[in-house]
Amino acid sequence: MEAADLLALLDAQQFRRLRVIENLLRGKKTVSTLYWGQRYRALYLVGLAKKLPRGALDAPAQALQERGLIVTGETPDQVRLTEKGLDAQRQATYFTPLTRASWNQIDLMAARERILLAVQVVSQYAHAVKRYYPLATGTQTRQAVRRWFYQQAHSSLSEQMFDSLKESLNRLPTQVAEAVTALFTGYQQPGQTAAQLAQAWQYTPWEVTLMQLDGMMQIALDARTTGPLTSLLRPTWQSPVTRSAQQTLAAVGQGRTLDQIAAARGIKVNTAREHLLEAAILLPLTRFPYDDILTASIRQAFAAALTGPIDSWQYTALPEALQARYAFFYFRLYAIWCDKRGEQRA
Repeated sequence: MEAADLLALLDAQQFRRLRVIENLLRGKKTVSTLYWGQRYRALYLVGLAKKLPRGALDAPAQALQERGLIVTGETPDQVRLTEKGLDAQRQATYFTPLTRASWNQIDLMAARERILLAVQVVSQYAHAVKRYYPLATGTQTRQAVRRWFYQQAHSSLSEQMFDSLKESLNRLPTQVAEAVTALFTGYQQPGQTAAQLAQAWQYTPWEVTLMQLDGMMQIALDARTTGPLTSLLRPTWQSPVTRSAQQTLAAVGQGRTLDQIAAARGIKVNTAREHLLEAAILLPLTRFPYDDILTASIRQAFAAALTGPIDSWQYTALPEALQARYAFFYFRLYAIWCDKRGEQRA
């Protein structure tokens, strides 16, 4: 990730932590990382660069600071755009994925691998080529595509794939569609890397990657109900919430208290609370039982004590009586609820 990529993720009002952005990219889904990912509007980044080295954003941040585009906060890890930085961000017209709101519903990197290998296999099959070097993918992807191909192989498969992909790509901006098709490998077409396209188009490789993921997501969305790729991509669809958190949430829906859930599942109460915070962050407002957990009286108590932007709220600054009455869990859940309702945003 380069300085231009980091610039697009920053804000002129809100100090943002480099480690949070880094952990989102690496797929580190602690409640703290997810919460701040929500506040940064950056949850779509989760798991997109799992091999990103720790500290990889330090050099881009240093480059932005040397150009006067950002300032640091209480620690060097906290950065915010300057007026000059905000102007640079606005002038950059950096690409924003159109489908990013759906990215947490699928293992997008796994879906990408399956689509690319399937396109290669069908292309070579259409030209009766039996000997070629398949794309380097994980074993699970190879096995899944092999099973899918033997189930789908018929004389009209290539036409169906072409029509399906064409329909999906026609929904996208022209350059995004071009970024995706350039990635495809097939008969007498080696495909181009994001770095190669970036050099030709004068973008960063990461921005091209976002374009390609946007296109892959559109293909997956269109294939969810019908088309030749439906069965291949079905296993990649997933709940954004972990299985353990889903179990805790389901138990709450059955009327059990957190103490009862913790005892029955052999976990700590704090772990159950973390499960619920994870679910509250990752699920839409209407799919979490706020009224059952964050009751009207609790909301009223916090509303009377908390003012100003959400990012300025501190649990330790609350009246001692309120801290004694309500654990940090309720404080954080109230902030999530307010954020999702669009109230008191920074």
